[in-house]
Amino acid sequence: MDNNNVADEDAPKGLVLNARILWTFSAAYNANEDKSYLEIAARAYQYIEANFKDFDYGGYYWSVGKKGEAMEHKKQIYGIAFCLYGFAEYYKATGQPEVLNAAKECYILIEKYSSDTLNGGYLEALTREWQPIGDLRLSEKDANEKKTTNT
Repeated sequence: MDNNNVADEDAPKGLVLNARILWTFSAAYNANEDKSYLEIAARAYQYIEANFKDFDYGGYYWSVGKKGEAMEHKKQIYGIAFCLYGFAEYYKATGQPEVLNAAKECYILIEKYSSDTLNGGYLEALTREWQPIGDLRLSEKDANEKKTTNT
């Protein structure tokens, strides 16, 4: 949306926004069982799994294009953590084993690749293949630090 409330159909889609939509509508459904909330949560879950999931290396892409093609391949732990939150709440709403498995996969990948067992904390980002990366920032305005209080 621009400042005039006009949708930009070509704008990239972000992982965090979609994971927040999943969490929000799952939590709303869990609070009052309004099926319309569950329908939106289901749509968000399906969109994340179909478009953001990296089927080759695991995890989720930071952003995708209009047609669901990966635009930013790096593994931003902040985004994957939001998927974990969303999947956990959606699992609470649905009880679907594949949703629980998606949540567990996020946790396992974060612990395996991002956890700094020597010094504590978590690395901000890694390459698509889970290797160290030079640009760890969420956006150009952020400091390029290996760890922040964001993750």
